[in-house]
Amino acid sequence: MKYVIITGANGGIGKAVSDYLLKKNYSVIALDISKEERKEKENYKYFQVDITKDEDLKKVRDYLDKEKIEVFAIINLAGIFMLDSIIEGSEEKLRKIIEVNFFGMYKVNRAFFNYLVQNGRIINMASEVARHTPQPFMAYYTMSKKMVDTYSDVLRRECNYLGIKVIKLYSGSMKTGMLGNAKDEYERMIKETKYFKKPLTKLKGMMDKEVNKTNDPLLVAKVIEKALTKRRPRLSYKIKNSLALSMMGSFNERFQDYIYKKVIN
Repeated sequence: MKYVIITGANGGIGKAVSDYLLKKNYSVIALDISKEERKEKENYKYFQVDITKDEDLKKVRDYLDKEKIEVFAIINLAGIFMLDSIIEGSEEKLRKIIEVNFFGMYKVNRAFFNYLVQNGRIINMASEVARHTPQPFMAYYTMSKKMVDTYSDVLRRECNYLGIKVIKLYSGSMKTGMLGNAKDEYERMIKETKYFKKPLTKLKGMMDKEVNKTNDPLLVAKVIEKALTKRRPRLSYKIKNSLALSMMGSFNERFQDYIYKKVIN
């Protein structure tokens, strides 16, 4: 039986992936910062950990050592979502999202790398924003995911020498708690902003329409299972990416700036 470590295992995507891989006869070691609501069962072990804290990750390593477990895959799905103006938002929020979305992944991969088997996998959630040009008020989240994107490329090229495969996921919008967070963030920014009330109000209306286009997290689970089973998986997988964002990226930067200014303002 193959062991997989999944971070963010209690989130919308993480839970779907955990449940799906259990059905496919993987043994799941689930990590999440929240308290586990499901009962532990055969082939499922849960750890309540903060992935940014070395002492929390050590608890998991101690378990792997005790049980003499070799890991087939590390699946990094943990992450947080924040919106704010790069002018008006706080430095503390920027540091927080980079700490979780990038450094958390970095720490997890370093902590468990020695447990990976030959031909093992590291799967990193980069999000579709990592491959598109950045949108206004999305800097915090986008910066953290572009760091993940670059980090994953370098990690993959280093791991090529070691027989470990590194795979990026570019996931579009899924039906998770992040959607509610996005709506709340827009409402907060509209109330607090000194400079951007008009474009934020317009963007919130566009975001409300996008919510109706979200997808089932099971789609991500099925792609991950494919990446685990293929002898030569793709370097990256795009999952229900936004057509509008893809089209925007086909324009030159000056025209993109024009669209964001004229259409959204």
